[in-house]
Order: sequence, then C-alpha cells, then structure tokens
Amino acid sequence: MSHLPKDWRFLRPAWIYALVLSGTSAKASELVEMVFGELSSRHDVVTSRRRRRLFFAKLLREAGSLPRVSEDDFTGPAGLFPFHQLQEPGRSALSLLYFRLFTPEQLADVIGRPEKDLPEILAKARAELAQKLPETT
Repeated sequence: MSHLPKDWRFLRPAWIYALVLSGTSAKASELVEMVFGELSSRHDVVTSRRRRRLFFAKLLREAGSLPRVSEDDFTGPAGLFPFHQLQEPGRSALSLLYFRLFTPEQLADVIGRPEKDLPEILAKARAELAQKLPETT
C-alpha cells in the first residue's frame, strides 16, 4: 500500500479493523471498498485526520449489524478471532487503540462514546479478551 497517497495509507489498518468487525476477508474488502468510494468522492473532508476518523467511524456503523461468525468461518489470522468475539464498544476501542491512529479524543469520537468512558471501556474489553485467550504458562 506504499503506492497510496500519504493521506490514504491507513487503509491497511482499516481493512484489518473491518476484518475484526466482519469476520471474513471478503466482507472486510467489501466494507473498505464501499467506505473508500463514499469518502473519496466527498469534497467536504479536507484534512487527513478527519478523513481517517470518518473512515473508521463509517466502518463501525456499516459493520455494526453484522453477525459474529464462528471460529470455523473466520477467514482472518487466528490471533484476531478473539477480538472479533468482543462486545462493542470494547471491540472497536481495543482494536483501534492497537493501531495508534487516534488520540483518545478521536478514538472516543469514532466509537461514539465520551472520552471519559474510554478507560472503563478498555478495561472491560481487556478483561473480556483475557477470558477468551488460552492460558499461557
């Protein structure tokens, strides 16, 4: 994706995020293509920061009603499946925090929650994720 203009280099993390949300590579690609088509034609999105924030928020809205897939149907890397199983808004908050694309204020805006709620949301998501991950010794 290095051939993309600098403003659009967040598309790889966007696809991974779409995979976490949707559970399948095909649906992730479909979501990213749809949102890319919509946002690339908008002339009111002039800053790369705003474009990135709107892109991820739109992915979340579009994928929000998609059902979770089973582990057998999940077509991404096995390590991402536990993230796919998390409840919202923790799933999005924790996934997006990993990419380090957003400030806490922007992250709260993407997931549609107040910034003051982020510590609690992230703590609950981490606890839920810890229950889903196998024990390591």
